[in-house]
Amino acid sequence: MKGVRLFGFFLLSVIVVTAAFSFFMPVSQKITRSITINASADTLYTELIKLENFNRFSVWGGQDSSLKYTLSGTDGTVGASSAWKGSPEISGEGIITIAAVEINKKVAHTISFSQPRKGTAKSSFTLTEKEKNVTDLTWDFEMATPRPWNIFNLFYSLDKQMGTDFEKGLAAIKLAMEAKAIIK
Repeated sequence: MKGVRLFGFFLLSVIVVTAAFSFFMPVSQKITRSITINASADTLYTELIKLENFNRFSVWGGQDSSLKYTLSGTDGTVGASSAWKGSPEISGEGIITIAAVEINKKVAHTISFSQPRKGTAKSSFTLTEKEKNVTDLTWDFEMATPRPWNIFNLFYSLDKQMGTDFEKGLAAIKLAMEAKAIIK
């Protein structure tokens, strides 16, 4: 009987400690990466506003040959969306929607993941023109980790796990935009 009581106390202690930690841990994780591109903010904005173009720059799309996209709405406008479905191990399934735009300054998205795990995220591209035809592009990505699951933020870093994917995506945008500027 003493062993059962001791086990019950241990289990209760683990639950209380986990609950307490979950209130002190952040309820989201964020990735921020930037790159300088030799192109005007206007040129970059024209590319980034289109979800069809986003799908081309996505690192994950290049890794999954089974990936299929379905565009809805008027691409490049608030409310337009692109649903994707691919391999559960690589791309999963979800939808990205244009949430807000600031002409030549910012494109914001909301992302809903449905497979293999449900989740939500916010993503944005912010353009800062430093001088004529030189623009800093910053890609922010913030994924919700609601309580009590946010306790796993102690052991898992989204930035360390996926940060290089965002760097590769920005490098692909830079390469395409600078090549386009040379052709003009």
